[in-house]
Amino acid sequence: GSLLLSVVCLFCVCRDSCQRGWRLLYILAAFHRCSDVMKPFLLKFLQDACDSPGMQYQGIAKACEQNLRRTFQYGGRTQYPNNMELKAMLAGRSSKRQLFLLPGGIERHLKIKTCSVALDVIEELCYEMGLHRVEALDEYAVFSVTCCQTT
Repeated sequence: GSLLLSVVCLFCVCRDSCQRGWRLLYILAAFHRCSDVMKPFLLKFLQDACDSPGMQYQGIAKACEQNLRRTFQYGGRTQYPNNMELKAMLAGRSSKRQLFLLPGGIERHLKIKTCSVALDVIEELCYEMGLHRVEALDEYAVFSVTCCQTT
């Protein structure tokens, strides 16, 4: 509730405070589901902010809406951001380039956002390979390499 009061002031005198409120909402929408009672009101608020011509925070309002929808669809992130990611999000950077290793030693860098899921990666790689049928997505998987040690 009070977070929405921070961002709802469209004519906020303290621009920095309003911007930080939007960034905090962006982070929270990626990790926590709001109640089913609040969901339609929050989505309406975010859609109105996106559709308001000349609205200063249209971009981040759209990103908040996308995060919230993905949190309801996939359950939200389970791993909290590390210090570096949190600092980047608070500075307004919401994506990073992630290296993906493909068979044959092919390297691909893809843009990963706060709420990206493996399906997003598979869809993008399939699109780049010219595979546009939905059935093609079922043929691929993403494996995560978290540590490479040589003994």
